[in-house]
Amino acid sequence: MKVLLHVNYYEGAGKFENLFKLAKKVGADGIELRAKNYYNMGKENYLAMVEDLKQRNPEMELAFGYQLCFNTDEDTRKQDFEDFVNFLDWAKEKCGTKVMNMFTDSLVAEGVGYYEFDKNGSAMADEDMYIRHGEGLTRAGNELEKRGMLAGLETHNCYIHDIAKSCAKLLSYVKSPAIGVNYDHGNICLNKNGETIDEVFELLKGKFHYAHLKNMLRFPRDIQYYYATHLEDGHIDTGKVLGLLKDEIKSGIIAVEYACPGDGLIAAKRDIEYVNFLRDWLEI
Repeated sequence: MKVLLHVNYYEGAGKFENLFKLAKKVGADGIELRAKNYYNMGKENYLAMVEDLKQRNPEMELAFGYQLCFNTDEDTRKQDFEDFVNFLDWAKEKCGTKVMNMFTDSLVAEGVGYYEFDKNGSAMADEDMYIRHGEGLTRAGNELEKRGMLAGLETHNCYIHDIAKSCAKLLSYVKSPAIGVNYDHGNICLNKNGETIDEVFELLKGKFHYAHLKNMLRFPRDIQYYYATHLEDGHIDTGKVLGLLKDEIKSGIIAVEYACPGDGLIAAKRDIEYVNFLRDWLEI
């Protein structure tokens, strides 16, 4: 199992050289980058920079977060899909990318606060939306299959793929084995409708293509607010998650993610050490 650093440990224009240095320093196997945020550099300059960094760090695995939307007009969807296919070609050829972190349309109900997660995302989705997203993701999956790549839909609030139940339903409409789940319990635990770790694995067995590890603590008196804690703080049983993922993670790749305030450099060191201890303990 390979462990990547999420870009949010050390993110921003001018910091990417040090981000790769940080990954090597702490012993990470690679980095998850963003595919459509160009940090005021412009698309061509950003992709050229990433390509150069990959060439100078060939041992680094690179994954990318990518949003592909299906609730737009037909012309926009067509162009969006063409851009996605072109990106896959670049990521495969220039970066050796094996797995993508995927998102679809952001779903926030009118008049509802973003943090009211149980009212947004899949709570807004009707059958037509599941069908439309399933068809679009099937096409995306077909392109991934041609390139020997996988994608995981991140279990992220305010998307149709927010909790395990909605992911399972959406994937029932997707006719490509290249599309699965990027499991992030740090997001699921914030949703009133979110499942337990055991329930997630029961609902999504065989569908785990990628995973994010982070800690979140939900305030018990107000479901709308939460606090990001360090991975070793144990508010989510990361050891249990890794133990269950051991024989499930199809890409063989996971990422640690930094959602906390403070020093991301030290956090990267601590988080990788913590995960490596668990990997050794679990013989992963």
